Amino acid sequence: MSSTQHPVLPRPEKLWLHGLIMLVLVLLVNLAQTVLGISAILQFLWMLFAKERNAAIARFGQGLAHWLAVTARFLTGESDERPFPWTPWARSNTD
Repeated sequence: MSSTQHPVLPRPEKLWLHGLIMLVLVLLVNLAQTVLGISAILQFLWMLFAKERNAAIARFGQGLAHWLAVTARFLTGESDERPFPWTPWARSNTD
């Protein structure tokens, strides 16, 4: 099994603020899971009845996936980059 070396980031200066942001993000991740489930159901129903994918739901899913990835990196200490709402929402590559 190979391991990739990642630089260890220093401890945040305002640790309490960092912890508060982490708490807010954990709650938002749980909300995002619910929204993802609803989006998946809507996309399925759209494909069932319209016989095609809904592009808007697919783009939203791409943005949500990016947000979840950035948030996971922040929560696990891989990155200090704060996700939305502290940074702009990522635009999809198809725009």
